[in-house]
Amino acid sequence: MWIWTALLGLAWAQSVQVEVPGSLAQVENQALAALKANGLEPERVLNLGEQIRQVTGAPFPDYHLVVLKPEAGSQAAASKNPMAAIVLPPTVYVHAAKAGVTTVGTFDGRLLFNMLGVASPEIDGLVSRLEASLGQLGKLERIAPAMMPDPSSGMMPALLYFVSGAKAEDMVLLLEGELTARGLNLTPNLKVGPVTVIMPCKSEWARIMFNTQPAGGFAAPCRFFAVDMPGGALVGAIEPMLMTIMPGVMGSPAVAMLQEARKTITEVLESTGGVPYRPGQ
Repeated sequence: MWIWTALLGLAWAQSVQVEVPGSLAQVENQALAALKANGLEPERVLNLGEQIRQVTGAPFPDYHLVVLKPEAGSQAAASKNPMAAIVLPPTVYVHAAKAGVTTVGTFDGRLLFNMLGVASPEIDGLVSRLEASLGQLGKLERIAPAMMPDPSSGMMPALLYFVSGAKAEDMVLLLEGELTARGLNLTPNLKVGPVTVIMPCKSEWARIMFNTQPAGGFAAPCRFFAVDMPGGALVGAIEPMLMTIMPGVMGSPAVAMLQEARKTITEVLESTGGVPYRPGQ
């Protein structure tokens, strides 16, 4: 469950980032070197900006997503709470949305992991290594939420469904087939501890979201996941409306896009034949 009450008034952020003078290619190389120096390796680098321009035909800044290889911290977090898979393995975004600089950022693990109630030396180490990597490039900026959700709302960071008698590996194939049929782009899934993470992307959603708030790249590509549980499998995906707490999103065209994404994500999860699930059931 979200631990909202413990977070109110604390100076944690939804994402952390740094602005570095130089071209995207130069700064990305610096970022990759800093990550490697702190024990973090890229699994893949996605050219989101080029994809959006090709698919939508709309202008969009250079924007790359560096998805990191699952390591001990990611595996520990996903093992303690599968909902952590909504941002694991971590994405480091690198973009040129602001003139004259290249911005490099990622999620703030202090906020998310405390919300999810997970902690361990490995998880703390992941957060520290991510921040140390960005800190080697310049002064860290924390992108704080514009608002915090109502603790009584019951909103969770992930949409969850339990599929009785199912196996996670079968659910992964079903989810990937459904996502592909709906026109979403897929990259190869990744195993993060016991959880299999699926990363789809829809170019038009990304165009609207990141034109509104480029720091939202910490949650891209969108994450679906599946994990075996006693009696069946748990399937889930990031709750898109989580992004409405970021600065500049409420009242923007991104809200309608996030509502559309939530409807699509819910339909994909329902296609598994599962039932809505809450932790502790």
